[in-house]
Amino acid sequence: MNREEANQALELIRRVVSQARDDSALQNWGVIWMLHAFTNAAGFAATQWLWNQGDRTPGTYVVLWSAILAFNISSIFLLKRGQTAGARSFVERQIWAIWTTFMGGMGLVALINWLLGLDRLFMPAVACVLFATAFSMMGALMGRVWFTVAAVFAVVSLVMTRLPEHGFSLLAALWFAVQFGGGLALHRARLRRLAARTPEARLV
Repeated sequence: MNREEANQALELIRRVVSQARDDSALQNWGVIWMLHAFTNAAGFAATQWLWNQGDRTPGTYVVLWSAILAFNISSIFLLKRGQTAGARSFVERQIWAIWTTFMGGMGLVALINWLLGLDRLFMPAVACVLFATAFSMMGALMGRVWFTVAAVFAVVSLVMTRLPEHGFSLLAALWFAVQFGGGLALHRARLRRLAARTPEARLV
């Protein structure tokens, strides 16, 4: 590959990344994230309350988070209805893969903790590590700012080891701030890009 071909390849990569960022804004993920900031933070706060009440049975938490996930997934399809013309974009596939993997990881952690006989199904510090991993993947996809978010979750995971009885309250506050703030940024970007949008060939 000569220098000219290398420059062309680099420009193509830049256009793909730029389009991924545009897609993330244009496909209404901002509104979805802002809505889910409330539902997820409420779920973590409710988990903290149940824990403080002495509830150690898995059934209550399964019902709580099943209801939250059902609402979240339903709201995604409702808010994105008619936006993708029946085909998922590159960035949409990646977002689904990242956060589906995260939810699977959280569920597996809960199951392992229960099988080991530990006194809690979810460990907030472990959840923060999984969040950090997910946001690192988003950083590679949507911009370096998400690496900073990943670093914050990594640091908070260490802080939680000193405040184990308040872990879910901390997680609720942090998750609300990150998800609502990220959603607001995406929503504003969507409004700007819709106002200045010009037709162009899609790369992915």
